Amino acid sequence: MQSNSDPRIINPVELRVENISKSFGAFKALHDVSLTVSLGKVTALVGPNGAGKTTLFHVIGGNLAPDTGKVILNGTDVTGLPPYKIARRHVGRLFQDVRVFPALTVAENISVSFLHRSDYSLMTTIAWWRREARERDRRERAMKWLEFVGLADKADEPAGELSYGQQKLLALARIVALRPAILLLDEPTAALSPAMTKKMVALIKQLVAEQKLTTALIEHNMGVVRELADYIYFLHEGTVHTHGTQKEVLENPAVRELYMGLSGGMAI
Repeated sequence: MQSNSDPRIINPVELRVENISKSFGAFKALHDVSLTVSLGKVTALVGPNGAGKTTLFHVIGGNLAPDTGKVILNGTDVTGLPPYKIARRHVGRLFQDVRVFPALTVAENISVSFLHRSDYSLMTTIAWWRREARERDRRERAMKWLEFVGLADKADEPAGELSYGQQKLLALARIVALRPAILLLDEPTAALSPAMTKKMVALIKQLVAEQKLTTALIEHNMGVVRELADYIYFLHEGTVHTHGTQKEVLENPAVRELYMGLSGGMAI
């Protein structure tokens, strides 16, 4: 991986949403939601299904326009920008579904991330005109990220032949190959085996530590939340019910009752 001294590393980005509301007909998916995803930290969004977590990610990522409110990236209002413009502001998103290109090889799935890169040196830009140099450059970059997620030995296999867990790792590699400054991770460990969950958590930890990535995490696995989250927002019925440290949120009696149906001394 690149070190933080690499001048091409994008500076961390703070994300804020202010008073976001979104309705679908009579259903209020989000109502006056405000939160901050702090620089270089992991902020978890937890809550029951239907709480509005993924809808909020859709608003942040430009897939949905809010009815009211703002999305702010490093002080700039980006509310309502289309997804490709949000992505160009170094926002990377891992969806619940893996979204790999099954007919392309594993390496080609990464290489497509470099088609619109603009951070090459003068000499690399000149070499771009030579097909062999261009393809070699893409391959080397792809292999670096495949090695990072442990898929280098699968580089020339069709992505569609990978297991579900491996496809999740490939999707993560493709996102971080774009050098995001902020990650939106929507249930990155959903449906993964315990071993693959452990691997995914370790990779996310490494990315945050080494790249100082600002990360927003939607996750139902409370073990994963405890492993990763620096700060937690608990959403319920489209609103921010509670937010704070792990202790403040996960040990909150109302959160335990609303989310887990727990009471008394039972542990989440």
